[in-house]
Amino acid sequence: MGSPIRPDDIFRLRQPFACRLSPGGDRVLTVVSQPDREQLKNVAHLWVVGVGGNPLPPRQFTHGKHSESNPRWSPDGKSLAFLSGRSGKGEIWTIPADGGEARQLTKLGGSVTDFEWSPNGKKIVASFTPQDADAKEREEKKKKGEPGADSPTVRNISRLFYKLDGAGFLPQGKTHLWLVDAGTGKAKQLTKDDDFSEGNARFSPDGRSIVFLSNRTSDPDRFMDRVDLWRIPARGGRPQKIRKFDGPAHDFSFSPDGRWIAFTGTPEPDAPWNSRHTKLWLIPAAGGRPVELTKGLDRSCENSAINDTFGIPPTPPPSWSPDGRWIAFVVVNEGNAEVWRVSTRDRRPEPLLQNPGVVIDFAVDWDRSRIHSSWADARNPGEIRTDPFPGGEGAPLVHSKFNSGWLKKKNVAEAQEVWSRSRDGHLVQGWILRPPGLRKGRKCPAVLYIHGGPATQYSRVFFHELQLLAAKGYAVLFCNPRASTGYSEAHLAACVGRWGGKDYDDLMAFTDECLRLAPEIDRRRLGVAGGSYGGFMTNWIVGHTPRFSAAVTSRSISNFLSFVGSSDFGYAWPKGFFGHDTAWTDPKKYLAMSPLASLNKMKTPMLIEHQEEDHRCPMEQAEQLWSALKWKGVPVEFARYPQEPHGMSRGGRPDRRIDRLERIVGWFDRWLKNGGRGTGERGNGS
Repeated sequence: MGSPIRPDDIFRLRQPFACRLSPGGDRVLTVVSQPDREQLKNVAHLWVVGVGGNPLPPRQFTHGKHSESNPRWSPDGKSLAFLSGRSGKGEIWTIPADGGEARQLTKLGGSVTDFEWSPNGKKIVASFTPQDADAKEREEKKKKGEPGADSPTVRNISRLFYKLDGAGFLPQGKTHLWLVDAGTGKAKQLTKDDDFSEGNARFSPDGRSIVFLSNRTSDPDRFMDRVDLWRIPARGGRPQKIRKFDGPAHDFSFSPDGRWIAFTGTPEPDAPWNSRHTKLWLIPAAGGRPVELTKGLDRSCENSAINDTFGIPPTPPPSWSPDGRWIAFVVVNEGNAEVWRVSTRDRRPEPLLQNPGVVIDFAVDWDRSRIHSSWADARNPGEIRTDPFPGGEGAPLVHSKFNSGWLKKKNVAEAQEVWSRSRDGHLVQGWILRPPGLRKGRKCPAVLYIHGGPATQYSRVFFHELQLLAAKGYAVLFCNPRASTGYSEAHLAACVGRWGGKDYDDLMAFTDECLRLAPEIDRRRLGVAGGSYGGFMTNWIVGHTPRFSAAVTSRSISNFLSFVGSSDFGYAWPKGFFGHDTAWTDPKKYLAMSPLASLNKMKTPMLIEHQEEDHRCPMEQAEQLWSALKWKGVPVEFARYPQEPHGMSRGGRPDRRIDRLERIVGWFDRWLKNGGRGTGERGNGS
């Protein structure tokens, strides 16, 4: 038996993200992120892994204190380009594919967020955001040692959308496209309209034009779901809209002959949020009537799997076969993130990679009928592997050992799949993690964990926080209630404007089923926890049932009426959730769905943890809950984490992440193991 999972095991976790296949098909380029003890931050570096018979072992290509991201092979496979902040700004760097010194290509003096090579490898199109003039001035003053250089300036807010969680206050300048010479780094600005931003730019296969995503409505902040495909000549010129439906486009790619564009999106721009699946569409490259390629597939074509090592992975763009017949894409399905393909002729989707787990990124080798992926499953947060097509020859191969080595020495809890039936007959999928080594006949406490979103899904992947609780002697119960992704559109849309209804029923029925299936759980010692939407639901639950003896609410919502005015894009919440233009049209709805409306019933001891730079669920949500519970006399504790955004639990400073985990375990130990008495561990004071 191995050693138990520990909070500081996060320093061992190495998370691979990208999976970019070389033009020769024998190497995969990935980015591996790992918390650094000395710098107390996550650092991501480039690795190259041999695949498809290439004996090259995994090789780290970049080193040092700075992170790299968004790697791209040059079309001839001789060099790599990537983004790095090692110069102090987010710029494009290149490095020989066989190894060597990295070279800074661009010196634009702001932040490059995305880029793509031209088909002949001579040019690169980049999305660039300039640095604000006042920020540049403060930077110069700081270099000169002038007093007050670090002091923030007055912010004159004129935009509705002026802040974003994880980014803070947004720069005043727009993101525009630049054309970069891949040899000299000389750059030319292609788009200049400061009313709009552009991104996700891609060259057409002949290199003559560039297609990008942009919201160019009269008020992009207000009409945020009207993102369209636009085309511009590669030498520059006036953007032309590519006709499709009015709803947003997300990820896209050209067919090999350049005649077609495959993209993911939803046709209804004004549909309530989380009520429609993202589907795969096909349109002529010049624009026209879109054709849905996944009409018979009642699942979403974007990655929404969630855990605390990769967060929610970016969805890769659709991948075309060289003959233009097939398109591969991601599908979330009942606890998995899979790769499917669809024929452009008969439009019948079919699975291409459907193993239990989550595809974080993938690359299809159509010529050799195999698929490479950055892959996570219940025992490992990520490795690079290769799988044959269904019915193909050969066995799956794992090429890396980023995590498998140290995890073999750990006692990882095994998950039991559970399907529960709610009182209206609806089926819900979930899992039980039992404490490793629990002796027969012994009882254990349990914690119901609720994911964020709610349009995400718990999946068959390694989740460090849940594994830690299992290692500490808790059974962990987690499921995908209605409003989660990975199931039918009816399942997804069931709680629009009605959080705390059918989703609450699903969670309670799932808890009941777990107690029936696991008699070793002591039903008198149940806890509940969750973050974001899961924090909202934790708050809601303790105001509607006394069955839980302790609760931990993270980055939560407690008052919807104030939330819509303080969240980064909370202003759009009424229209996207209730169909109203403002919360003040019908404030009673927002108050009725607010957990604080049930304060008189809240008695459960609660740990509140929140991040001070959370712009998604702002700190005021935690402050309201804290003051209300403290005034009422409910046992409550409040942990505030400075300098951290909404996603601290999966990407924050590692020492703060460890502190958070220790507080959560300490809180549950106090109330579920020690009858409310302190244990002397962190987080157990009054």
